[in-house]
Amino acid sequence: MEEQNNFQEPQQNISSPADPDTYTKNAQNIQNLVDCGILNPQQGQYYMSQLAKNSERLEQDTNINSAEIVNAFDEFNKEKPDFFNSDGRSDVLNYLKNAKVNMDKDEINIISEMVEKIEKCAIERYVQQQNHERTLNNENEAAKERLLANAQDSNFSANKNKVFTREQIGRMSSAEFARNESLIMDQLRKGQIR
Repeated sequence: MEEQNNFQEPQQNISSPADPDTYTKNAQNIQNLVDCGILNPQQGQYYMSQLAKNSERLEQDTNINSAEIVNAFDEFNKEKPDFFNSDGRSDVLNYLKNAKVNMDKDEINIISEMVEKIEKCAIERYVQQQNHERTLNNENEAAKERLLANAQDSNFSANKNKVFTREQIGRMSSAEFARNESLIMDQLRKGQIR
């Protein structure tokens, strides 16, 4: 019974990717278990044969997956030629080809739709940002025009040397305040209004 447990335990420690380095490490681990007496030579040989079979199977699966992925991209390119031939999209294509994920033409179609949606959203955000900046520029220009109009007002030049008091400002009509607003604000900044 104890030998049965030893027989099961090494199997948990053995991974079986098609990577030659991993295969060599696993083979060395099996040999070490045999050398230490944990596995008898028959068990060691059994594990070595299982390791070789798993490695061959994974290598075949990897080759099949690569061929299927290339075939799926060929099918996709028939429907949408040059889709992945632009900046940014080519990065997506390279990622998908190197991801080693088994996908068919329909999955590539879904990814292409997501790419198009992301691009569309990016354009919409850019347009919104441009509109916002245009609105701010228009508001700034309107404010400049108001300031220039006030500066050209004849009352403004007559009141240029006059310092307003809080009482005078409080009694002003909205029109008077608008006419004198820039002068009042300038005097406030300078601390002249008492």
